[in-house]
Amino acid sequence: MKCDTYIVEESLLVEELSSISASRPRVLLQAPDGLKKLYDCLGGFLKKVRDVEVYYSASPSFGACDIPLEEVALLRPDLVVHVGHAKYPLAEVEPPLRVVYVPVYYDVTPRTESLLEIEGLLGSRSWRRVAVVSPLTERLAAQRIADYLSSRGFEIREAWDRPILGCDYRSVIALASSVDGFILVSGGLFHALGAALYTDNLLAYDPYREKVWDPSVEARKLVRGRVYTVIRLRNQPLRRAVVIAGARPGQFRPSVLSMVAKLMEKIGVEYVVTTVSYLTLDRLLTIDETFRPDFIVVTSCPRLPLDDFHDFHKPVLTPGELAMLVWGVEKYVFPW
Repeated sequence: MKCDTYIVEESLLVEELSSISASRPRVLLQAPDGLKKLYDCLGGFLKKVRDVEVYYSASPSFGACDIPLEEVALLRPDLVVHVGHAKYPLAEVEPPLRVVYVPVYYDVTPRTESLLEIEGLLGSRSWRRVAVVSPLTERLAAQRIADYLSSRGFEIREAWDRPILGCDYRSVIALASSVDGFILVSGGLFHALGAALYTDNLLAYDPYREKVWDPSVEARKLVRGRVYTVIRLRNQPLRRAVVIAGARPGQFRPSVLSMVAKLMEKIGVEYVVTTVSYLTLDRLLTIDETFRPDFIVVTSCPRLPLDDFHDFHKPVLTPGELAMLVWGVEKYVFPW
């Protein structure tokens, strides 16, 4: 099904909706802000499948880890439809409700100029074995680039069954030893910066802006800043910390909390655990004023310390950075 410039994989949605026993099911639609423009199209489609009562979540959504339990508790929907991601692969706690994850794909064919630019850059770097990776939404564009490069004699590796997430780059790790370099197809800086933490051999292509670029400079700058923060903290007296646990199913990570507890014990730091569904600067300031910690560790989303709170007046660490602090490691560790 086509909605705007996206192809929606609707088969599982139809199957789930048809299997609900309620005479007029209540459905909650959730999408990241960039995909909320598909709500009208999706809502209209649902109403064609059967008689449904549709609610549209206007709250921020940052992925399949971020199912809005407070809205679910009030609305009590028969089905939550999460748009734009597959089921979150790192979840340790399942959502206590029925959720269907609906992939959508940006339907674009890269311009010839962009394809030639990519081919030229690969040639200038002497890359012949190339992995093409992407988040789920950009998979079609990534496949079209892979097909073009294959037709030009490049040896292509792919991992379409394991799309890139901001906290999950296992496809990059798995392919790194078998390729000369990577092409990451995604919009903006977010995913490219994360991938560049794992490999220097990376080109990024933004299909929304038709831009080809090398994110390694930004990644090296980020790593230098994060390592400096850890080293500076290592040379300070540390007595008290706050550990932030996510209150959404995909962001509550018992195994990571257990690891953090052992690391805190190792360095003799007293800590408290706080929970929050949506961590903002205001929430972080309140947490800091309440507990007066020497540093803060975020276990819900490892991108928050890097992207949102890197300039907070107290060190805000990922679990991996806490491990660096405790074990005296200077090689950057991300995320856990």
